[in-house]
Amino acid sequence: MNKLIRSLVFIAASCWFLFGISSLAQEKKEQDFKIKIIEGKKYYVHIVAKGETLYGISKLYGVVIKEIVFENPLTINGLNVGGTIKIPVPIRIVDPKVMDGKYIYHNIQLGETMYSLSRQYNISAETIDMANPELVGGLIAGNTIRIPVLKKISSRPELLKEILESVDSNSVAFSDSIVTDSLSAQPRDSMVFKDVYQLVFMLPLYLNKNDSLDKKREVDEPLKIYEKSKIGLEFYEGALIAVDSMRKQGLSANIRTYDTSNDTSEVIEILKDKKLLNSDIIIGPLYRSNMIFVNEYAKEKGIHMVSPLVATNRILIGNEHISKVKPCVQTNVEEIASYIATQYCADNNMAQDVQNVIVVHNGDPGEIMLSELFKEKYYEEVRKNTDSSKTTFATKDLKLVNYIEREMTAIEEVLSVADSNVLVILSRDQVFISKIIARLNSKHDDYSMAVFGLPVWKHFKNIEVAQLHNLNVHIAYPEYINYESEEVKKFVKKFVNKYDGYPSSYSFQGFDVTYFYLNMLRNYGYQFASYLPEVSLASLQTYNDYQKIGMGSGYENKSVFILKYEDYVLVPKFSGTPR
Repeated sequence: MNKLIRSLVFIAASCWFLFGISSLAQEKKEQDFKIKIIEGKKYYVHIVAKGETLYGISKLYGVVIKEIVFENPLTINGLNVGGTIKIPVPIRIVDPKVMDGKYIYHNIQLGETMYSLSRQYNISAETIDMANPELVGGLIAGNTIRIPVLKKISSRPELLKEILESVDSNSVAFSDSIVTDSLSAQPRDSMVFKDVYQLVFMLPLYLNKNDSLDKKREVDEPLKIYEKSKIGLEFYEGALIAVDSMRKQGLSANIRTYDTSNDTSEVIEILKDKKLLNSDIIIGPLYRSNMIFVNEYAKEKGIHMVSPLVATNRILIGNEHISKVKPCVQTNVEEIASYIATQYCADNNMAQDVQNVIVVHNGDPGEIMLSELFKEKYYEEVRKNTDSSKTTFATKDLKLVNYIEREMTAIEEVLSVADSNVLVILSRDQVFISKIIARLNSKHDDYSMAVFGLPVWKHFKNIEVAQLHNLNVHIAYPEYINYESEEVKKFVKKFVNKYDGYPSSYSFQGFDVTYFYLNMLRNYGYQFASYLPEVSLASLQTYNDYQKIGMGSGYENKSVFILKYEDYVLVPKFSGTPR
């Protein structure tokens, strides 16, 4: 991190910095016109000759007049002979079904139009037009044009179904759940590719704070890092390795990074920068407090925004231009229910003695809602996995316990001495969890128990690991790093060589998020969002299993691991691979 800090502090007076990873030396001639890349966009550079008009130039380059005027506002007042103007090079647009690059060559007959050809070949007129950029003057009888061959795409329809999170709005005004109409298969956007993409990071780097610390540092004193900046810096370190990896794979992108300092006023100022309008994707901010303004900006401008750390689904509602990496608590609860129903209670598992499932809450409305969600999902999975001819559904029943009423007495009344007991405690209250784990641990010699909990449990500091081990505690968690995997070893080696230190979990997240979304840009263009549900890609510490949460809303990564304490460490028992 020290290497990165030194680089950042050097430019701390600026609110942004640019890492151009596009190969500008690769400028080439296309159609005998001189091309220049300006701020990541490709332009024909045209020198105005005597007698030329905007209309004539637009026909020459196959670009509509309004695009020329947009890039060169002064041309609205007339052209200056000998002056230069920028002509945007048309980007490539590919119909979602055109994937194999093959064409039918059609000889144009007198009277044929784009509309008639689109009907004849069952393809949009826009797609035909984009496959034939030389058709500046329209169709001419006797000429030959290319008709893209359609390739059928096989997709998993289950990934396009609506994920309903029906709840009582009176009891969970603070929850992530929403109610929507059922989603049918969603239309996908055309793939729009660019030669150079614009990627923006908005991270809490606190450059001014680190700059102040550096100035106060004595000559022989080690470099100090502002504590609150570590998460943003560590995330960014991993992200830069991903950028470098994608560059080596041929992707060209400009990286613009803004320091939010976790300050809302700073974020508002950042959003005034007109350079943001050219962005293809914004990663960040990391914290929810700064997200509302960026969310609105991304929605208004049609720029895709990625939330790396915020878990709540509320940020996705009403904006199709946003996706988030962390699954919400409801998704974690559903995965726990699926895992228990499948691994403990299904007819095809080896542990047929496990029939006693107990869900414990402390009377909190949110916990009651999660308990009901668990119950609904559990019964759904049990029905799916139970052979009714061999087992009665009643044996798979579960019990709900309100701990606040009679505490351990209520739990012991439903614990079974003969059978194994699965206890699901869907609470995020550290004091409550510490108390109930300690009391259950005092009974672990009397009962066979496996306890399931939420991701936040992993960060509770006042619970003895020995107790978690004794109770066979499982937790749902969005990621797991296998340090024995070759991919992880390679990443760690690269990180150590680049930064003289070992990566934190945030460094892994920075790499995973950036690498995945740069791949989306490369493979699907900047209008990639509608393709997210069809992409299954394993990352260093997670899987990517995105689903749209509702009509007109964004995308959630629903991948969840089930981790268990074994030999006093967490190991994966189930990985949330795409279903």
